[in-house]
Amino acid sequence: MNVLVLGANGFLGQQVRTRLASLCGFEVQAAPPSHTLDLAHVGPLVWDRLLDSAAPDAVVNCAGRTHGSPEELHAGNVTLVEGLIAAVLRRLTPPRIVHLASAAEYGAVPEGHASREDDPACPLSPYGASKLAGTVLIEQAVRSGHVQAVALRLTNPLGAGIGAGTLPGRAARELSAAAQEGRDTVRFGPLGARRDFVDAHDVARAVLHTLTSDLSGVVNVGSGRARPVRDLVDGLVALTGFRGQILEDAPGSPRSGDVPYQRADISRLLDSGFTLHHSFHDSLYVLLRGLNPAEARAGVLS
Repeated sequence: MNVLVLGANGFLGQQVRTRLASLCGFEVQAAPPSHTLDLAHVGPLVWDRLLDSAAPDAVVNCAGRTHGSPEELHAGNVTLVEGLIAAVLRRLTPPRIVHLASAAEYGAVPEGHASREDDPACPLSPYGASKLAGTVLIEQAVRSGHVQAVALRLTNPLGAGIGAGTLPGRAARELSAAAQEGRDTVRFGPLGARRDFVDAHDVARAVLHTLTSDLSGVVNVGSGRARPVRDLVDGLVALTGFRGQILEDAPGSPRSGDVPYQRADISRLLDSGFTLHHSFHDSLYVLLRGLNPAEARAGVLS
């Protein structure tokens, strides 16, 4: 299978590209980095040239924006998807589309509820709204009967290469440095929100599974378990050997406050034959190992 990966240099794009490239029978091509988000601003000719050059059997869209103005979010998460679908439909044999969506599309849910793919989607953030709009485009393409496509609605992925602007990325860097420097305290916002964390390697495995299955439409990808964000920080404390105090007196994330609980029902994915291979502890270990030498201080994970 010849697979074109959009956003192949991002956190999840790298995981997907590495996973597929390691397997016999897969040829993986990455859209040039300068093209990835620029594709949101180009016309049909550029899209057609890209697909003509790659001649893919499938396109995996790992590109998108997690922050920015509403206009930037719309361009990266909606316009880009719209252009991809239109280009695929112009192909004589349309390649399969696998699109990375987000559990932020569900919005706030009751404590204890596992969000199902057919639940109402009520995003509370501009990011979630833009991701939902992209997912709706995928669903419409599937209903047209002319495209095979799936939107993998991801919960909170963890792994090497996650950005420093995320809580896991910042916590790994802060606690690694604090352990080495012997700091007394590290400050975070409130850590009581509950999240469904999934290993980035399992996300990449889910992409592979989707490429070789008949799944279509929206499919949740997560662990199926909600755990306090505090577990993430406590796990990193144990791995780094930080001996100081964790304070929760920094300003909290408005996004966490708006959505205090998140858990995905992953029955549809599991019923299709998929199994999770990586534990929460695995994810934290790899997250720390993935810090670059300037960030991962000597002695961490020794």
